[in-house]
Amino acid sequence: MKTIIYYFSKTGHSKNYAESLASRINCGSFNYKKMKYKHMKDFDTIIFVSPVYGNKIRKVAKFLKLYKKIKDKNLFIVAVGMQPPDPERRRSIITVNLLDDYHIRLYELIGGFDANKLSWIMRKVMKIGMKAALEKDPALKAQANLVGNIFDVPREYNDINGIERIMDTIHRLERESKVV
Repeated sequence: MKTIIYYFSKTGHSKNYAESLASRINCGSFNYKKMKYKHMKDFDTIIFVSPVYGNKIRKVAKFLKLYKKIKDKNLFIVAVGMQPPDPERRRSIITVNLLDDYHIRLYELIGGFDANKLSWIMRKVMKIGMKAALEKDPALKAQANLVGNIFDVPREYNDINGIERIMDTIHRLERESKVV
């Protein structure tokens, strides 16, 4: 099976996952700007890796725009977020991104956060949002010192178990394609 990986990455976490998967699968990983049908048509498996902000998968619309032409392929979306995978958030991601209408495997991986890689305006907006969330939620307010230092201490995660789940599915698909 031939595989190709596309990614969008603002701060590098999604790119790191795309490159990690590519090295394990022995395939190429490319910036989402190169995502065109003429590049995809010869592949059996297509993976799109992108960050999630507010349950919205960034640049997923470009991937989904190609769906009619690639729907017979093995399609994966890997949503990289700041939180560990969660069934309720997964349902929300599916709803917000209108994924119910597509036959695409969705995986969530925990990424990381480094405020220094964001523009000053994004940092400001996030701080305002964080302050509002702390004021609204007593449970968060009790942990304000932990939440507050998210802007001071970069966090980098490598979700090995998530990568293994994706790899298990890819290997299963490879075995099934050889049986047919």
